[in-house]
Formats: sequence, structure tokens, C-alpha cells
Amino acid sequence: MRSTHPRRRTLPAALSLALVASLAWGVTEAQSDTPARAAGASVLDEDGILAAHGLDEPQWYKDNIPFLDTPDTKINDVYYYRWSTHKRALRYTVPGTGYISTEYDQPVWYSRGDSYSGLVDAAGYHILDGRWLRDRTYTDDYLEYWLRGSGVGSNRGFSEWVASAAYQRYLATGDATQLKAYLPQFIALYKKWDSNFTQNITVNGAATTDDLYFQSPLSDATEYTETSMRSTDWFGGGLGYRPTINSYMYAAAQAISKIATMTGDTTTANDYAAKAAALKAGVQNSLWDPQRQFFMHVYNNHSSNSGIAWTRTTWREAMGFAPWAFGLPDPQYSVAWKQLTDPQRFAGAYGPYTLERVHDFEAEQATVSRANIRTASSASNGQYVGQIDFSDSHVTFTVNAPGAGTYPVNIYYANATGATSTHNLYVNGATTPMTVSYPVTGAWGSFSNSQVVTVQVPMKAGANTLKFMKGATGYAELDRITANPYFNYQAYPATQNFDDTNCCHWNGPSWPFATSATLTGLANLLQDYPAQSHVTKQTYNTLLSQFAALQYKNGKPYIAEAANGDTGEWVYDAVNFSEHYNHSSFVDLVLSGLLGIKPQADNTLVLKPLVPDGWNYFALQNLPYHGHTYTIVWDRDGTRYNNGSGLQIFQDGTRIHQSASLGNTIVQVAAPVAPAATPELENVAANAWNADQEWFKGWDNRTYTQKFPKAFASYTNTVSNGKRCRSANNPRCVEAYDLPLKATNGYIRYDRTPDDRWTNAGSPNSTDHLGVDFGYQRPVNQVKIYTYDDGQNVRVPVSFDVQYLSGGTWQSVPNQVKTPVTPVANKPNEVKFSTVTTSQLRVVFTPQAGTYVGVTELESWYPVQAPVKIVNKNSNLELGIAGASPSFGAAATQQAADTSLNHQWQLTPAEGGYYKIFNRNSGLVLGINGASTTAGATALQWGDTLTADHLWQVVDVGGGYVKLVNKNSGMALGINNMSTAAGAAAIQWNDSGTDDQRWKLVTAS
Repeated sequence: MRSTHPRRRTLPAALSLALVASLAWGVTEAQSDTPARAAGASVLDEDGILAAHGLDEPQWYKDNIPFLDTPDTKINDVYYYRWSTHKRALRYTVPGTGYISTEYDQPVWYSRGDSYSGLVDAAGYHILDGRWLRDRTYTDDYLEYWLRGSGVGSNRGFSEWVASAAYQRYLATGDATQLKAYLPQFIALYKKWDSNFTQNITVNGAATTDDLYFQSPLSDATEYTETSMRSTDWFGGGLGYRPTINSYMYAAAQAISKIATMTGDTTTANDYAAKAAALKAGVQNSLWDPQRQFFMHVYNNHSSNSGIAWTRTTWREAMGFAPWAFGLPDPQYSVAWKQLTDPQRFAGAYGPYTLERVHDFEAEQATVSRANIRTASSASNGQYVGQIDFSDSHVTFTVNAPGAGTYPVNIYYANATGATSTHNLYVNGATTPMTVSYPVTGAWGSFSNSQVVTVQVPMKAGANTLKFMKGATGYAELDRITANPYFNYQAYPATQNFDDTNCCHWNGPSWPFATSATLTGLANLLQDYPAQSHVTKQTYNTLLSQFAALQYKNGKPYIAEAANGDTGEWVYDAVNFSEHYNHSSFVDLVLSGLLGIKPQADNTLVLKPLVPDGWNYFALQNLPYHGHTYTIVWDRDGTRYNNGSGLQIFQDGTRIHQSASLGNTIVQVAAPVAPAATPELENVAANAWNADQEWFKGWDNRTYTQKFPKAFASYTNTVSNGKRCRSANNPRCVEAYDLPLKATNGYIRYDRTPDDRWTNAGSPNSTDHLGVDFGYQRPVNQVKIYTYDDGQNVRVPVSFDVQYLSGGTWQSVPNQVKTPVTPVANKPNEVKFSTVTTSQLRVVFTPQAGTYVGVTELESWYPVQAPVKIVNKNSNLELGIAGASPSFGAAATQQAADTSLNHQWQLTPAEGGYYKIFNRNSGLVLGINGASTTAGATALQWGDTLTADHLWQVVDVGGGYVKLVNKNSGMALGINNMSTAAGAAAIQWNDSGTDDQRWKLVTAS
């Protein structure tokens, strides 16, 4: 039911028993906070579609996603599959953080240990796809995580475009409330990149006035590229000014400017508009290569760039298309897109490569001796070299190679002698030449792509000289040579070991992450730019279809990390690691790209479809937009859906547009509607941190101490599910077991691989239980059990009973209402009951005869309670943040009473009976400056980074007052010098029992 998908921390959870009693906080059933599904305009059989695609928990999809039907079966299949990968990557972490989106199905060792395995490099895609979910909770929580929560410590660990994606998400929801509140955090995140900012960069030896951001390919999520392999550090080197990071920062500056305009902050709006304009100019001036007509990486002077500093890279990389994904380039740069469909550049059978297959080396730009440079309109750069007539005539090219080997070199020439001609080719000063033979062509000075010969050239690692000299027979003119020794170099494992030993080379393989950016940019080019002759909507259709065809394995939809672009084989596909890899977009490519839904800030719905002209139909049912629900139907003659012909658009079930043709369309729509404020829930059983640390322990032998809540069971399967392997440089494997803590790790999945479940397989007991130890007495009134049923030995139980620990005795909770009444397999089983207060909760299962039971997730939801004011007994003033600041590090002070959000706090349960105390104005958590343990250290607000100084014990001291004791220091929150003056600082101090250390928690009105 929808009530179990809560929004986070609008209200704090219940406190101690005494506090609950003193405040008399009630329990209210949560209600839906998302747009209602349209009652009319139903043209698709949603139940039939979900059944056909075999999706678990079909009700979740009916509650959340827009349903799609097109003539392209693979696009349909992958669309629903990618919603399933989005769902399976949604992870409920802990109360106070809520949901995040992860990339991998298992914990990631290179994420921060307290990050719940969140990685920021693909967060933009998670947000762009997630903006089309009806339930906004997931993306609301995710943005909070990156901007104010435990993701703050790693939100610039990779290149990111969170601000831009958040703005695009606002255009879809029409609700600017959260967006405007985050303006200080967007600015803070932007400024974090100052350390990577360089003024007046140098390009090819020439000083410029351009100021750009640099990034390593590795931190741009693209290690082992041609760019880094030219440096001395293939994995982490090759730092420079990249089209990607500068496009992201351009888009972030634009977003901040627009958000500031919405808040009335014209100074900030103008400042960031100027930053965006300067970045755009810098990218176009310095990263655009006028000869290669492409955006290129420019190396900085990092030590790994010895000998190549301040130069552009040699080969085009797919990242050169990224600027269009953010609308950066002016129209004249659109010529770059001619490279996309060229099979010698980026075009592959299963989508674009990450590196162009070959690169041009112009003869006239080589070292030319005793020969002449001529002009010709048919020459590739307008020039060529002729009259290579003498024994000492030569044209010498320099070609870099990543390692010793033999590489193909294509030579484009003209030979009008009437007979085969030859050149002597000396490689790296060899005394014995290779012979290159040139068949007859037409006229001298006339060239075409068909006038080419290919030779296999032995090269060494590094720079190679290829000297072409007059041969024994005839003459030939040289236009150019093409080669790329870096293309797919060491990219594919000789043997697929199903770990990531050979991962990850982004020097050729087809990579969904890059393909998503390319397709986003292509859609923007076709929808928002003047017409050009290089690509068409058919190009988009072809590439999207190729991308869909790529996302299969063994005949079923599937995505891993990267594939062979020629064969479609997944090459980075580590078992229990890369499956269902959530690191790219597809949903948004269909909705905003193919169907052309372009969200707007005003009250319009804009369609700029890129569907093939031959499509007679498509339908999109129940699209959430601006708080309403839309259905868009194209049925050329009305025979597909029997609901009218042409293009029809329905708003909340009522038709608001109909036209005979399909094309760019602007429709006036209703004003945005914000979700109704409703009581909300938090999952107090979740503990993603424990599960991650347990995985890391098995992988690298780290030690950790479990935090509450702790999962436990009467019996757990003792047999390993097999080794789970992955690596950075060497294979590392752990045995995978059905542990109880996997049932509280925040993931809901029903497959055997990756394993994510508890089972009692092998148990001799007639019943077994799975439970949670909260570590303190807390109220609970709802449980959800997601059963795991493999159809063989682990089956849905016959029955189960929810029990709580009372005075050392286990008792069945009273008034259990189960939905459904009989347990169901691989679906949620919900139990609601009268509130009980307990330190432990468990579910006792009775299995089917001869089988065992399994659970993929055990949740315990409880209503979040009313916000409070924290009133000091000594001064009768209220705790707030100085200046109502939304910034990290702002001081907590006592202030005169008012009704502002700055004086309202939400207490959220954390481990061991402690609470996090969130300021409602800033969303930040109360902590101690520098995590100090010294008496007198000031209290302040900070992002929720899971440190102990952010945890507080609420201790009842009688008379309606409590003391707030910091976990890290053991000291009590008080007021400096026991002052009664407004503005006095809140500090920690040894518990002296004075009234300034006593606080009343008053329910905020």
C-alpha cells in the first residue's frame, strides 16, 4: 500500500515512553501524497503488461510509473525492465535519511564507509529517470542525501550534475518548494569544485583568457581512456579540462541562476548567469578543435602529463557530445555530430563507441621533405602532399601507441600513373622498409574514401615514426593516414571470468553511461536547435533501438557495465556486482527524447516527438506532470486503441487536446498542484550500514561494531550461496550467506543472484523467527514482510505471527490485520496492529511441509510525529539557528519565541535509542563544532554525516523537561554562561543539573 512509501522527516519519530506520554502524540494512518491515477483515458491493460514482463510487486508499478506501448517490442521490454532496475536500486537506508539510489547491487568498497554505497557519478541519471515516478518520496530523499545528508561528504567524489538534474526534476513536478530551499546547498556544492578551477588556461602553447574546470578521467568515471593512457598513469592520470565537467558546471550555474531568480535573489542570479556564460565561452574557445570539429580534452600541467601538458588530446572521445546534453554549444558547433554515424568514428552495431575507431593524420601536417603541399577540394583537410619524387623525399607521421604490437594503418592516396605504384615505409628508423602498394586511381590531386590501402604496422609503446618514401615503382600522392592503436586496447578480457578484473577500459567499448549522454544531447539537438544536415530523428530512432537491443542477455532484458559495441556481448559483467547496473538512463531517453515530453516551468505541456514517421501508434498512460496525471495517445486511424484517432492528450482523465497529425505541440494545462500534506512514516527496522560493513568485513577483513537496530533469527541457512567476486586490480571473493541483516539492508529483491535475503534453509525447527532488536523501548504498529520464494525449497510460509518482547516474554501483538490475509510469495505482506512499545520485534513463520521460508526485507514502519520547539527552562527562549541560516556550520542559539521553521525541530530515531535533531528550516542536523569532546564547544548544524556528535539522548528529568545528552562527548546541551539573553550560544557542558541544561519539547503548531 502507498502508506508504506513515506516521505522523510517532515515530522520526528516518537521519543522515550515518558516523552510520548507527556506530549500525547497520536498515531494516524498515512495517506497517499502523490498525484492520483487518471480514472479516464485508460487505453492500456496495465495488469496484462506487468504480467507479460514478469515484474515483481506489480502494484508498485501501477502506483508509480507511466505505462508505455510502442510498435518497437525491444523498446517496450527495456523500458519496463529499466523501471525494474530503478526500483531494485532504491534503498531505504535509515530513518532520517530514507531512500537513496545506488549503482550496484552490492556495497561498493570505494564509496565512503558511511555513504550506504551511494555514488554521485550517475546521480543525475537517477534523478532524471526518477522524476517520472508518481511517488516523489524517493527522489526527495535522494536529493536530501546529496545536499544535506550523509552523501555530502562524497558529493564531489566524481563529476556530478545534481543541481542541473534537480532543476529538470522541478520542471516535471512543477513544485519549486524543495528546489528553492536547496539554493544554499546548490551554491555550496558548486563552490566545492573551486579547487579544480583554473584561470587563463593555456592551449597548444597559447595563453587564453578562458577559465575552466579540470578533472581526471578517473574522477570523471572514465579510467583507462586514450586520454589517461597518454599520461604516465593510465588509471588515475591525464588530468585536464574536459567537455564533461565543464558542461556539468555550466548547467549547475544556469540552474542556480534560475533558482535564485525564483527566490528573488537577483545578485546571485546575475552572478551565476555570468559564470555560465563564461564557461560556455571557455568550452567553445578552448575545448573545440576547429580542424577535428569536436570538443576535446586539454591536458593541464599535472605531473602525470609530462610532455603533453597544455595540448589537446589526439583522438575524439564520446564525451565530446556531452555539451549538448546540457544545451551548451551554439548552433555552429553541430557539425560535430557527423562523427556519430560514421562507422570509422563512433558508429557501432550496438550503439556508439566511447572512442573513435580511427583518427586522421593529415599528410600536410606531417614532417614533409623534398615534396610539395598542394590544395584540393577533395582532400580531407583541403590539402595533400605530392611530388614525392626523389630518393630522399619523405612524409613522416608520428603515431602514438599504448603498447608494442601490430596495428592497422589506412593510407588515403592518389595514383594516376596507370599502374600500381609503391612507397617504402620505414617504421621507427628501421633499415629495411615495408612496401606499400597503391592500385591505380583517377586523376592526380583527386581523393575519395574508397582510395585507401591498409597495412599492418609494427609499433612500440609511445611515439612511432612512420616515414613514407618513394618506392621502387611509380609515384603516389598522400592525403592522410588514419589509425587508432588505442581503440579497444586491452579492453576485452581474453577469458570472461565474470569478475571485474579486466574492468574498466573506456577506450572503445559501448558504455551505457556515455550512450545516455550522447542520446540526451542528440535529442536536445534535434528538438531545440536549428535544423542541420548531419543527424535526423531517424538517427535518434536507430541509436535508441540499438541501445535497447544491447540491453539483453540470454534473450531477456539485462544491463551490465559495458559491452562489445560490435557484438553486443557484455564484457564487464561481474557476478553479484554488475548485474542490472543502475548507471545510465533509458526511461528519460524514451519519455523526453523519443516521445518528446519537454517539461516546462509554465503551465504548458510541450511535445517535440522524435518517433519514426512510420509509427501508426504509441501510448503513454498515467504520466505524472505538475501534480496532475496525463495520458498521451497517438493512434493514426484509431484502430489500435479504439479511443479516437490522431494525437490525443488527457489531463486527469479529461481530453484537453486532439489533432490529426503528430508533431511539435504546445498544450495549455492546469496549474501545478502540490501533494497534500499527510502524516508520514519511517522504517525503524532498517539498517543499511550494518549490512554494508558485514560485506566489507568479508572482503577486506575490516572490523566493525554493529549498530542498532540489529536483525536476528532463530535459525539461518549455513550453506554458502557461492563466491561473490569482484576486484579493483586483483580478484577478491567472499562467500555469500543468507544473513538476517540482509533482510534489513534496505533493498527489496527476489532473485538468487545477487543474493539479498535471509532463509532458514536446513532448519530442523517446526517454526522459525526473524526479528529486529531496536536497542531501546520504542512504539511500533506496522510490519511489512517481503517474502522470498525460489519456487523450489524456499517457499512462501503457510502463516506467520508478529510478536513483541514484553517483560522478557514474547507475546503476539494484538489486533493484527494482515493484507493479504494469506501470505503471498515474492510480494509484500503487510501487518497493522495496535501500537505496542517494545525493544524487540519478531515474525514467527510456519513453513509449508518439507520446505523453508525466506525474507528479502523486513520493515517496521511507524508514523513520524509532530515537530517540536525546544524551549530552555532557564531563559524560556527557543532553540534556533543564528540568522535562520541554511548553511553548514551555522551556530545554534537561543532566541525569542516565533512561529518560524527555524524554531522547529524534528527528532528522528537513530541507533541505540539516540536521536538525530533536524532543523526544519535548513534540514540540517544538530551537532557539536568539530565533533569536540571539550566542555564549552558550541552547538551548530551540519549535514547528516553519521558522526556520533550528531546523536543525542533524550533523558526525562521530570516536570515535563528533558536533558539532551550528546553521544560523542557524553555532555549535556546548555546555554553559554547560563545566559538568559536572546542570541546566547548553545554549548555542551558537563551535566551540572542547572536549568540551562533543561529543555521542554513543545509540539509545534
